[in-house]
Amino acid sequence: AASVYAGAGGAGSRVSVTRTLSSAGGAFGAGYGAGYGAGLGGSVFLGGSGAVANEKEAMQDLNDRLATYLEQVRSLERENRRLETQIREFMAQKGPSAHDWSPHIPVCPHVRVSPVSTCVLVSPSQILESTVDNARTVLQIDNARLAADDFRVKFEAELAIRLSVDSDIAGLRKVLDDTNMTRLQLEGDIEALREELILLRKDHDQ
Repeated sequence: AASVYAGAGGAGSRVSVTRTLSSAGGAFGAGYGAGYGAGLGGSVFLGGSGAVANEKEAMQDLNDRLATYLEQVRSLERENRRLETQIREFMAQKGPSAHDWSPHIPVCPHVRVSPVSTCVLVSPSQILESTVDNARTVLQIDNARLAADDFRVKFEAELAIRLSVDSDIAGLRKVLDDTNMTRLQLEGDIEALREELILLRKDHDQ
């Protein structure tokens, strides 16, 4: 069985892959080699250990990439908190107590309630709130991008595992077909030996 789990850009995301490969090839070769030839067992299962090693290396690489993504998310969150603190401190120092610039910061919404356009004054607290909202939006965009990367990595890992499993199944089917052909051949040899034994007994009795 194979499974990959990736969180949506948050902490606790992980990738885990468990593969259980049948050892039928080795067992068949060991048990059957004594009666028919030791060479058959070695060719039954093709490259199982090498595939497992390659998949372990691939999964380790995916785990490292996910850890890097999560560290980037945590770094962005820390940076966001630091920026919020700096903005609040700056606005507290440069607020109305130091110098009130709010009368000089008009925002014109282009709404005509009279023949003369009106302008709405923006307070420093509104500027701070808008700045914090903008930083939060940027962080959410980065988190969404990292989450998309996580799901893409998960898809690629699942696809690679499925292709590997399909290859293993095709190899085992070939092994099964070869085994059935060998069994039929052995049954024919046994039947021929029985007939030969009967003839030898008849010749011996005569």
